[in-house]
Amino acid sequence: MRINAVSQSYSAELRKIENAKKVEKDQKTGKTDKSEFSAGAKRLSETKAQFQAIEASLSVQPEVRMEKIAEVREKIENGYYNTPEFLEKLTNKLMNEFGFKDPNSK
Repeated sequence: MRINAVSQSYSAELRKIENAKKVEKDQKTGKTDKSEFSAGAKRLSETKAQFQAIEASLSVQPEVRMEKIAEVREKIENGYYNTPEFLEKLTNKLMNEFGFKDPNSK
């Protein structure tokens, strides 16, 4: 049994020496570990990053309220946005937004 233990430790030391020699040889010849990715893999990585960015921006968007959409559709169909009443409201809001005073107010 003792011979077996000596043999195992000798084998381990031999492997260490061989690995050290290989590393030294690779350093002398300029070999280094490197990995190269195909163009498809690079595009896939970029696409994944873009998808994650879009997903993040969508997660912060407000929820769609279908009742508001239905209300706007109905107003469009009924021509509300072409009425003088709406145009006056819109004009007043825009003027206030840009700092102009409503000429009708006192």
